[in-house]
Parts: sequence; C-alpha cells; structure tokens
Amino acid sequence: MSAMPARAPQITRPVKPQPVAKKSQHKRTVKQFKQVISPTLEVIHDAVPEGRANTKVFSFIVLGLVSLGLLGLLLVNTFTAKASFEKRQLQRQVAQLTAQEQQLQRQVALKESPGQLLIVAQKMGMVPAATPAFLRLSDHKILGVPQPAEAGK
Repeated sequence: MSAMPARAPQITRPVKPQPVAKKSQHKRTVKQFKQVISPTLEVIHDAVPEGRANTKVFSFIVLGLVSLGLLGLLLVNTFTAKASFEKRQLQRQVAQLTAQEQQLQRQVALKESPGQLLIVAQKMGMVPAATPAFLRLSDHKILGVPQPAEAGK
C-alpha cells in the first residue's frame, strides 16, 4: 500500500472581473472570488446490497467448479490414453499386413522365375520347342519353320 495520504478536494478560484458601472464612479474594479469545489464521489446506498453473502453457497460453487474441472481433465486424459492404445494397435496391424504383403511378393517373384516356370511346365507335360517360329505383326509374315516338339527328348 502507498503511504500517500488521500487527496482532499481542490478548491479553485477563477478570477472574474466585474464591469464598471459608470464613468462617474471610481475606476476601481472589484474582483469577487467564488469557491468552486470539484465534485466528490458519492455512495448510492440503494445499489449496494445489504447483508453478507452466504459463504457456504460460495464455497460449494467454487468446490463444484473445481470438481468439474478435475473431472473434465480426467475424461480428456482417459480419452487420450484410449486413442493412444488404439493407435498402437493399428500400427501393429499395419506392420503385420506389410510383412504379409512382402512375403506374398517374394512368393510371386519366386514362382515367376524362369526355372520355376520350366519345372511347372514339365509337370503339366509341356516340352520346349526345338525350332521356334515367330510371327511378324507388321506384315503378318511367319519367320522360321514351325515344327512340333517331341515329348521325352
């Protein structure tokens, strides 16, 4: 708190000269001082409620607001933890599906290899052609002499 005293209302005295009544009178001007007091604050008693506020009601309201705030924080924390667990579960699922996709790609690449195709073709009874013939699409001409392949060679 400040050690300054409260200020009292200031009194100002404006100087107002009075006009001279007639020339015949003495030429002395009379100065009259008028006190002007600056307005002070007034308390309006009707606007201030009478009596004391109930401290029990106030404390219950404050306690209720604090309880609601803590409950809200608990709910937010719970939902955040739940979302974190769901995120971790989905990340594991993505990792498993990625590993499964890579395994399937390796299996397809293995079955596409020329050695595997030859083995599968032989199991189906197919034999390699001894003299292959080609078809040129631009003029529909057959290049080479096609001959049937013989089994068991």
